[in-house]
Amino acid sequence: MKKFNRILATTDLSPEAASALSYAGHLARGQGSKLTILNVPHSTSLLFTDFSPPLDMANIDAQIEESARETLTGWVRRHMRKIPDVKIIIRQGITHEVICQVAEEVKASVIVMATHGRKGLSHALLGSVTERVLRDAPCPVLVVKPPAP
Repeated sequence: MKKFNRILATTDLSPEAASALSYAGHLARGQGSKLTILNVPHSTSLLFTDFSPPLDMANIDAQIEESARETLTGWVRRHMRKIPDVKIIIRQGITHEVICQVAEEVKASVIVMATHGRKGLSHALLGSVTERVLRDAPCPVLVVKPPAP
């Protein structure tokens, strides 16, 4: 079996992503791998491109990032105590591009990510980050299906 020295797990903080993080944690523990967890929060600045709203969007984005970091740190403490080398990265940007960039930066052997399992119109309208990562990733991608309801 191929050894994955560095695992990049992505999360959008959804229940489906938590399932993929657990899978990545088991894989990291079983192979003695370094694990990096990446969250790419949705930026409010992407919502207002043609005008400057009266709100301080940079401050809102910073609060979103801090909240994501606190959530992930707590999750790692509760669920990944047996993995000695877990790093959390929160980064703004276009999700699939950031995932591929970070995979290159951390020299990931594999990317572990969830799929939301959208079909039909919602898939057509929202697209699939997973599909874009599969096309552009610098390493293999392990896609974890959402748990059955």
